[in-house]
Amino acid sequence: MPSWLPRGQAQRLIWLQNFVLKLNVYVGTAGIVAGDVTTVTLYRDFYQWILNRSEQIGTLAQDINVWKSNLADGPLGTPLGSAPGAPVFPIVPAGTPVAGIFVLIVQLAERIRNTAGITQAILEDLGIVGADSVPVLDDPTFTVTSLPNSQERLDFVKSFSDGVLVESQVGDETTWTLLGTDRFSPYLDARPPQVAGVPEVRRYRIRYLDGDTPVGNYSAVVTVTTIP
Repeated sequence: MPSWLPRGQAQRLIWLQNFVLKLNVYVGTAGIVAGDVTTVTLYRDFYQWILNRSEQIGTLAQDINVWKSNLADGPLGTPLGSAPGAPVFPIVPAGTPVAGIFVLIVQLAERIRNTAGITQAILEDLGIVGADSVPVLDDPTFTVTSLPNSQERLDFVKSFSDGVLVESQVGDETTWTLLGTDRFSPYLDARPPQVAGVPEVRRYRIRYLDGDTPVGNYSAVVTVTTIP
């Protein structure tokens, strides 16, 4: 894929939303026709729909894991409330989806790039030139909430990344331990304490993911003390 097309799913959606808007602006220029806008709008609608469904399911998985953890090991006798229910999906966009939409979009972009009358300004506006069209990630941020039974909930902002990796230190540790990756906030650290019934100091930091690849800087370190 060309350098101007982001690799991450969330980044691609942002790019695609801009591409649809700007395509409509340039209908009649550089060979762009109304049919191009209609086609790419359909691609965007399906891609956005499936990404949102994936996020719904990911949030449900998080809720189920928290409920399951509390059910198994939570404070004795604490009411759990209703079990997480299946999410309600909105109607699938009208139209017929096809496989390989970004391959098709790149083909359209190359047609535009090689059409008489195209200008550098239009290419930049469409986001189909160079690597500068890829949004730049700020440093990640998150908060930690201490829960009973030594659990810690990390609420993070994933921006337009694909998720985060989570690392931790306990007590006087100096080496960071990778706890895992998460596509959807929050992340639940349900590790048992090193000494049962004793509060412990934990430090956390996170880093963004582009697909499965860590990118950018680590967040600031957040330090908490667990609640037994």
